[in-house]
Amino acid sequence: MQSSPAFSRNIGPITEAMEAAGFDRCEFLLELGCGPGEHVVALAQKWPELFFQPTDCDQRSVVSTDARARAAGLRSTRICPARLVDVTLEKWPNVEGDPPYDGVYAINVVHIMPRTAIEAFFAGCGRNLRPGGVLGLYDTWTFNKEYVGPNNERFDASLRSQGYGGVASIEACDEAALRAGLERENVAYLAANNQFVTYRKLDDGGITPALQAFAEAQVRADMLEEDPSPPDLPMGPEPFSDDEDEEEVDDDGSV
Repeated sequence: MQSSPAFSRNIGPITEAMEAAGFDRCEFLLELGCGPGEHVVALAQKWPELFFQPTDCDQRSVVSTDARARAAGLRSTRICPARLVDVTLEKWPNVEGDPPYDGVYAINVVHIMPRTAIEAFFAGCGRNLRPGGVLGLYDTWTFNKEYVGPNNERFDASLRSQGYGGVASIEACDEAALRAGLERENVAYLAANNQFVTYRKLDDGGITPALQAFAEAQVRADMLEEDPSPPDLPMGPEPFSDDEDEEEVDDDGSV
């Protein structure tokens, strides 16, 4: 099985940030970039009521995650078999058919993928989250073109020299998120100049203008089928006649 040297020192702060964002109150979580599988196993042990779908673009990580979940007695019970998903692609066929997830999270993924993949990444998260669902990203960003600490500038240079995308701009992520129907909700500043950024899928109930127009047309058709005669035009209240006493009306509208 693979392992991450940073896991033991990061899992505590990550778990606390996820709980503050409400991940522990979800039902089914999608993990993007599961890596060795240490995080998903630790979270499943911490939150015994939740179910997890781990994914990664690397077959070795998928194998390692399955092995860890099996060793913990969680594979195929609360941790689904890991699937291959490349978040840089426009479609994620191995998860697209699933019911929308309550939460999606990614740990140290954004700085690895190319900057050109930000749009596809947030679009995929938006497609696979239910309205009101939460997206949580553990990484580091620039804010107004400023790094959070000098170490992150050196970290960015090192990443780019190795062919990775490097530290992303939070503004670029926010713009891509909004186009995907997601809105930034919070930034939690953690140790070692890292951040946990939370986005929320806008809760429109899945109603687009086209669906709204269709629903209204369907209601009108149903009404005509029940009563084909056109409805009477509103005529307004009857005027009081001289020989009728006006009834007093209380403040709540009752007579």
